[in-house]
Amino acid sequence: MSSSTAIYTALTGIALYFVSRWWRSRIPRGLKRPPGPPGHYLIGNLLDVPKTKQWLTFNQWANEYGTRFAGLSLKPPDSLKSDWAITVAQYGETWRCNRTYFHQIFGQAAVENYHEIQTKYTNHLEIIRDIFGMFGALILETTYGIRAASEKDPFLILSETTIQRIIEAGIPGTYLVDIFPVCTQLLCHGREILLTGNQLVKYVPSWFPGAKFQREMGQLRRQVEEMLNRSIVAKSRVENGDARPSAVSVLIEEFGNDINRPDDHEDIIKHVTGVEYMTAIDTSTGVLLNFIYAMLLHPEVQRRAQNELDEVVGSGTLPSFEDFGRLKYTRAVFQELLRWNAVTPSGLPHALKVDDVVNGYFIPKGTIVFGNTWSLLRIKSVYGPDADKFNPERFLDERMPFPDFAFGYGRRSADAIKSLEELDC
Repeated sequence: MSSSTAIYTALTGIALYFVSRWWRSRIPRGLKRPPGPPGHYLIGNLLDVPKTKQWLTFNQWANEYGTRFAGLSLKPPDSLKSDWAITVAQYGETWRCNRTYFHQIFGQAAVENYHEIQTKYTNHLEIIRDIFGMFGALILETTYGIRAASEKDPFLILSETTIQRIIEAGIPGTYLVDIFPVCTQLLCHGREILLTGNQLVKYVPSWFPGAKFQREMGQLRRQVEEMLNRSIVAKSRVENGDARPSAVSVLIEEFGNDINRPDDHEDIIKHVTGVEYMTAIDTSTGVLLNFIYAMLLHPEVQRRAQNELDEVVGSGTLPSFEDFGRLKYTRAVFQELLRWNAVTPSGLPHALKVDDVVNGYFIPKGTIVFGNTWSLLRIKSVYGPDADKFNPERFLDERMPFPDFAFGYGRRSADAIKSLEELDC
């Protein structure tokens, strides 16, 4: 190590030490942080957080320490510059605008526009290796009006690799930003995981050991931007009269007829459709794989659902959207599948705009809150003493509360619940 590198390393370490001391001392007098498992001075509970199935550990800590715990993990805020995504963007005028248009093209009133495309791709599904390609092609055409040439289509390959890299970037301990409490802090209240952090590590040199996130996040942001720019290709096809009906074409028509359209309407199209594509392709694939897993574990459920399908639509015939309302047990299987093995078990992040105090515990401004959906969907007082088991019959009871809870809650609940139900069924 050169002398200049050694000096930079030493100065960075000293700065992190003093900022860490300041960060720990900023709790207002008379308040305290939520209790939790003991951690190391600089890395907190980073080593306690597993690289997979973190929600199981979070649930264990919630039970062990009451309803609150503290720890450290994950990546820095805004590492992907994802303020365009309504699933994670802060609440504000841009978020409200994007959500309005998202609801317009994927809400309950619009889902019938996509039935023909969904039926076509569902009928083409043959083997497990086609699952990602099938959903990718379906959602590509639904969103952009672009038909994939094959499972090796560049659009589909880009989607698969980008989504996988986003998942890998979220593994605790991957980057330097996971190591210091001044970078990220994870808390839990109720059955919610709270993450606080600042932007200090953005200024760490890229050559610093463990700071590879500076380079890799830049590469990943470029991949995400390439995915979002598909709307430009779709828009060009619409304007040339060479486009199939899609979410992009609906928005272009909407803005074309609106003399008061916002100046950034092209960005709205790009961001709203990008959110739909990136989230739907991953979650829909996960739901179908979970279904196959559940049916292998519970063949008696599969037989009962198959008997209902044979009775309603006939043997050897696939159900149509018109049959959906008559398939009571099959719909219950779908609802139980989402509850029993949620595809987003840790929920989506929400950020505090101001410092807050909950039951005497200090939660600082900037804290990012994750609802532990996996744990919430297993509350025995709501779902019964067998909440850990796969039992579709619980949803045959119309009094079952929160039947759509797996789709989200609060302002960020999925607007396209009906569309998602039909797509995954």
